[in-house]
Amino acid sequence: MVHHAFGKILGLDFGKVRIGIALSDETRTFAFGKEYIPNNKDTLKYIKSIVHSEKISDIVLGYPLNLKGEKTAQTLEVESFEEKLKTYMQNYKLNIIRWDERFTSKIAAGSLIESGMKKKKRQIKGNVDIVSAALLLQSYLDSMKMNSERSEESI
Repeated sequence: MVHHAFGKILGLDFGKVRIGIALSDETRTFAFGKEYIPNNKDTLKYIKSIVHSEKISDIVLGYPLNLKGEKTAQTLEVESFEEKLKTYMQNYKLNIIRWDERFTSKIAAGSLIESGMKKKKRQIKGNVDIVSAALLLQSYLDSMKMNSERSEESI
């Protein structure tokens, strides 16, 4: 698939109960946690509305592996969700990119603590999902930037 260098990128941190959502800016430099949504029968419709309204060209989907880099039950759920998403979004020319998310939820919880967020707010699990989605998308954006800098150096 061709990677477009334009359009915002949508980051999704998939969970059985909730999905964290993040968006990049137009320059694909920064990721912003947007919200979390319940994972239910309206999820795909809602994601489609974001893709449409925000003019999304790529979706970065958190891809959970265990510490050894092997698939888990959660990985299979993400793959199933990815297939549904591809089918539902087939009229949009979207790249769906799997992104290793092994450490984002732990980092997200830690960054909420460091930010001084009150314990009661940290316990709202959706907040961790939003931060996880933003961290996941930011790590993807950073790696794209590093790769483009490397390819410019080799020219």
